[in-house]
Amino acid sequence: MSELVLTLRQPAQIGDRARDDFVLSTMDHIPGSVVRGAFAAAWLARNGISRPGTPERAEFLRLFEGGVRFGALMPDGAETQPLSVVGHKYPLREDCQDAEFDRAAGQPPPFCPQCESPLEPVTGLRGEKPTTGRRTSVSIDETGIARDGVLFTRESLNQGQVFRGTLITGDPVLLGILASLGTVRVGGRRTTHGLADVSIRDVPPPEPEQIDDHHLVVRLRSPGIFTDDFGRPSCDPNPSELEDLLGPGSKVADRWTRWHQAGGWHAASGLPKPTELAVAAGSTYLISSERPVEPSLLARLGQRGLGLRRHEGFGDLATRPVLAWGKRGGDGEARRRTRLLDSVVALRGVGLRFPQVWRLMGPALLAHADGNPRATAYLGSVAQDPPDPAIGVALRAFLALPASDTGYVAGELTRL
Repeated sequence: MSELVLTLRQPAQIGDRARDDFVLSTMDHIPGSVVRGAFAAAWLARNGISRPGTPERAEFLRLFEGGVRFGALMPDGAETQPLSVVGHKYPLREDCQDAEFDRAAGQPPPFCPQCESPLEPVTGLRGEKPTTGRRTSVSIDETGIARDGVLFTRESLNQGQVFRGTLITGDPVLLGILASLGTVRVGGRRTTHGLADVSIRDVPPPEPEQIDDHHLVVRLRSPGIFTDDFGRPSCDPNPSELEDLLGPGSKVADRWTRWHQAGGWHAASGLPKPTELAVAAGSTYLISSERPVEPSLLARLGQRGLGLRRHEGFGDLATRPVLAWGKRGGDGEARRRTRLLDSVVALRGVGLRFPQVWRLMGPALLAHADGNPRATAYLGSVAQDPPDPAIGVALRAFLALPASDTGYVAGELTRL
């Protein structure tokens, strides 16, 4: 799997639903269908419209009709909020251990154990929301004449922001073609808006959270389109799909979902896409299986996604959320993280003492946290023959850290 990073060089208008107050708002993320359309437009601008039966036509179909799955792009540092997460209805007290609870990972109490505040679903993106700007102008009617006394407001994502998501394909040649297209334009008003730089790198696929041998939690990063055996909209993945992926007897044991209408605009034909009845991003499922679920099946599920129209970004899976701590729990976590950094303190000064070594070591720390085996092997070789014995000890301590902690430690070391 690969991570796609788009950096906006111009404001981007990612059209949301039409409103009756003459305001065209923008989404706070970039859906996979918009990403797919942006790359398709860039490919067509370079190669032109191809005729059926030609190699160009075959390449286009492989890229945009199933060969690549385009995931939704979220603002840097933000993620989809799982609908299974609940938090305090009232402000936290000093003695609160946890600020949020995940109902999918274990049934939480109806009230906070410390302050007895009721718990309610947490909404919105997790993390910092993107910044937006507004521009108001005169509204134009169907004849191209300004409407007397009517103003129209457009909202857009500000330039300079970074959005991250996934590109999933089994063919590295297709990734090379997408990367070679250069900049793309996302959203509407593409003559003046939406220009973005493209960066693609390898990352491990997201895997569902395994509770035990027979239970796992699946969280949707983007809306999911599910149907029953008769083609009717369903709020659950089709049982036959789950059994094909996870084995006989796999089924939804519990769910936290919300309905959502998914539409869009097909730029090539100049027509609206059919509106689908889907479950919203953040929908969460507790899946039970009669047989123990093997790790290879979890990786396959994370790579594939769930439901229909997956190549357009629907049914993309999310990783386990990092729940917010309460005051008391946050203080304990801060002390734990301080101890983590103290265990690798000798790596802080490598950039000053051994700059030639740090040029490779710094990126390798981040790559190891992303699961890159070559980076892990490189760090292991440096640990065996370090420029200073203390650096070798610190590197071995870093390599022994749990995967959940390596990203934080690597980020702090390279930031400093």
